Amino acid sequence: MQNKIDYKNIKKIGIAARPNSNLDREILTLKEILEKKGVELLLYKESSKTVNLPKYDLDKLFELSDFVISLGGDGTLISLCRKACEHNKAVLGIHAGHLGFLTDFKVDEAEVFFEAFFRGEFRVENPFLLSIILEANDGQITQKFAFNDVVISKDRKASMAHIEVFRKAKKFNEYFGDGLIVATPAGSTAYNLSANGPIVYTLAQAFILTPVCSHSLTQRPIVLPKGFELEIGAKDCIFSIDGQENYKMNDFKSVKVGLSDRSVALIHPKNRDYFQILKEKLNWGN
Repeated sequence: MQNKIDYKNIKKIGIAARPNSNLDREILTLKEILEKKGVELLLYKESSKTVNLPKYDLDKLFELSDFVISLGGDGTLISLCRKACEHNKAVLGIHAGHLGFLTDFKVDEAEVFFEAFFRGEFRVENPFLLSIILEANDGQITQKFAFNDVVISKDRKASMAHIEVFRKAKKFNEYFGDGLIVATPAGSTAYNLSANGPIVYTLAQAFILTPVCSHSLTQRPIVLPKGFELEIGAKDCIFSIDGQENYKMNDFKSVKVGLSDRSVALIHPKNRDYFQILKEKLNWGN
């Protein structure tokens, strides 16, 4: 968890742009802005085929960079956040397209941001990730992390998902329907929101269980504190981590989920107002 950014000694900044999006012009604009500050821009190799910058795979990019810019939408940033945790590096989200909940500003606002940044006028937030501990049928144990959510959903062949959730070996709840979302506070404005789950402040130490199209009207979303670990069982279902990694529940003896101690450092403009973003995106008060 990177709490402090040594902004006075930034030498190299990495950038990972949304693949297949032709963001060369935006990359070159950022290169020009950072060169004026004496900072070298390093490029993720899948970001562009034509821009003449040093190119690296993602692990090497994080290793060499003081922090990494995500150029794209929320999906691009989410994929980088999990990698950032492995390397204890911060991420700055610059959006190319529609304004998301996580990316703060466009490239044409970047010069103003970096002028403030190199004066120390920025903020760092550290939202927590979900921990997913997977025990395969052969006994092999793997830990994964999710920035937004884990979604358990019915297989195409199944008419309904039957999902059992246990805490300390006691049945916590049982869900019949299309699936179940386990979301972080940062992920509460994603799929969780569209399934009528609650919005939870990004830095809250909690996580959310939201049923998807439950067959019972009494099944409602619930917010649980950090420290709770839940074991989830379901046959003939699939589960997805941040919509980017997919697995079959039948391949695992045990799937345990809870809010981890691991967080990711997100760099934001100093004047960023989370609730103003909610108001603008959700048209509150209009």
